[in-house]
Amino acid sequence: GVREYKGGWRLKAYSIVFGADPLEAPVYEDGFAIAARDLPQPPIARDRPGVGFVIFHQGRGVHYLVLGWWDSENECPLRVHVRPFGAGGAWRPARGAESICVWDLRVLWHEREAYVRHVLGPEQGPDVEAYLRNRLASGTF
Repeated sequence: GVREYKGGWRLKAYSIVFGADPLEAPVYEDGFAIAARDLPQPPIARDRPGVGFVIFHQGRGVHYLVLGWWDSENECPLRVHVRPFGAGGAWRPARGAESICVWDLRVLWHEREAYVRHVLGPEQGPDVEAYLRNRLASGTF
C-alpha cells in the first residue's frame, strides 16, 4: 500500500521475496529508517510532488532496500541499502557493484510509466493521487 513517512512523504511499498519464506518485515523497518534520512525536506516543493516508492527485497542471503522518489520534475534519485541475513547483519549503503537487480527493474519500470502517465503527461496537470493508486499487481516475476 501507500505509506506516509518523514513529514509527509507518501511512498508506495513493494516487496520482492526469493523462495518460499515470508518477508521478514520487521528487518526492513530499521533499514528504512536509515534510508529515509536521504529524503529531502520538505516533501512537497517546486518540481517535487512528495511521492515515490520503496522496495523491500528479500534476496538469496541478503536483504535489499531500494528507495526512490520523484524530484526535479522528472528525476528519480535512488538509494540502495543492503543487510546480510542473520542476527549479526547491519544495514549499510550499497557499495561497489551492489545495486538494484533485474527483479527490481520491473517495479522501477512500472513506477516510471505511472509517473509519466499521471504526473508528467496529463494536459490538465499532475494527478498525484492517481499516481499513488496505480500500483503494480502482485504476482510471480
